[in-house]
Amino acid sequence: MKIGDLVTFDEALTGLADRLGIVIGFNGASCVDVRWMDRQAARAVEITGDTRNETSTELAVFLEVVSEGR
Repeated sequence: MKIGDLVTFDEALTGLADRLGIVIGFNGASCVDVRWMDRQAARAVEITGDTRNETSTELAVFLEVVSEGR
């Protein structure tokens, strides 16, 4: 996993497998900063007006790469 990869949550995490995001950085040895680009992230921003809801730090073991960045 590297910066620019498209990621989603592992299918084992019920209700989160439809999330889609892009890796924007790393936060320690096992955590990844992800900018989410799906309806759930857009809805959170719409409700709160806070664009920080689009980004989160996730454990790398719960993410899988959908498409590798160049």
